[in-house]
Amino acid sequence: MKDPLASVVVPVSTDFRSLGQCLESLVRQDFENKEIIVVCDPRAREAASLPQAAKNLRIIREKDPCTTDQLINSGMRAARGQVKILLMPHCIPVGNGWIRSMVEPFDSDEVGAVVSQCFAMGRTESGLPAQLLESIDPQQRRSSRPGLSPQRAVSHLCDAYRASLLADIHYFRGGHMASPGQAIDISIKIADAGYSVVLTDAAVASYNVPERHRRLRGVMREAWLYGYTDAVLDRLYDLRWLNSGVFAAALISLLLLPLAVLSLPAAVILSIALLVWGGFLALRAPLVHWECPVAILNFAAYAAVVLLIRDDWWPGLFGKERHPAIIRQWCWLGTLTGSYLLLVLYSGLQQAARTLRRPRGALYAIPVLLLSVPWLLLAGLGYLRGRVQRRAKAE
Repeated sequence: MKDPLASVVVPVSTDFRSLGQCLESLVRQDFENKEIIVVCDPRAREAASLPQAAKNLRIIREKDPCTTDQLINSGMRAARGQVKILLMPHCIPVGNGWIRSMVEPFDSDEVGAVVSQCFAMGRTESGLPAQLLESIDPQQRRSSRPGLSPQRAVSHLCDAYRASLLADIHYFRGGHMASPGQAIDISIKIADAGYSVVLTDAAVASYNVPERHRRLRGVMREAWLYGYTDAVLDRLYDLRWLNSGVFAAALISLLLLPLAVLSLPAAVILSIALLVWGGFLALRAPLVHWECPVAILNFAAYAAVVLLIRDDWWPGLFGKERHPAIIRQWCWLGTLTGSYLLLVLYSGLQQAARTLRRPRGALYAIPVLLLSVPWLLLAGLGYLRGRVQRRAKAE
């Protein structure tokens, strides 16, 4: 691809303190054949102060409130370049050759998308909320080898796309999917079209944590959106990205457990529902490369309880007047709920382990573990919302 026009699209959906730095870095780029398109949501106050016109800079101000991906699609369709670059306003290109480094890999006809390295500089990553979200789905990218490295997915932070490919796959899906889910969705489309995604070691962007990810309330709101996105990906590609169905089962069992303890029919119904759901949910065993139904874990937990508790313990634990059928039902319901909660805790331990690998991670590992449990349960609630909406649309 000889001397292509590169279009850089910057979507501004909310206020970003680093927007000015981002645009300043883009203007300084030594790649002359470029255009910069800033697409602004009307609610973005900071964008109102942007200049109306400047060299190689276009401002598109939407009239109605938009999602981030609606802003991206608006900018991508307005862009004229043969290479279209998505750059989130909280990412700042490092150096003056960033655009050139993003364009050069398209000399290969097999490359459909190029991902820039993107990571926090200095201490900008600090803060428990940001650590929590990064441990659940790492968004920052680093190159592990020189040159171009194959990638499974784009970052949805700072990526370059072949313009003809974007038009063929009809740009981003839109809707209310979380950013990592959008990255997975468009990466699958790119692979289906026969192109590859690569990470270049020559392009680096500085990542600044968005304001909504610096507050615990904002990160907890993201849990709902991540769970909803997981349901959408499950419907579209039979892909369990976060395995939020397990978290939804844990949430349902916790909410209905008091009712089930007081009512034997309610306990039976809930037990059957959790067991049947476990038959449809897949769990990847830690040490092997195959998946098994969660129901197998349910049965294993119940068998362990029955074998470990001796017969002469039953009267002391539940009272002599309790009918054996009620006792068995309580044990069955308790092990079902416990096995789902163990899976939530296992996911929380994985996130704490990821936190330990990062600088100063030891300070955040335990808080991340504690906060990840309610976060994952909220993701389960978002998953249920996605499943219910799918059923409502089908009807």
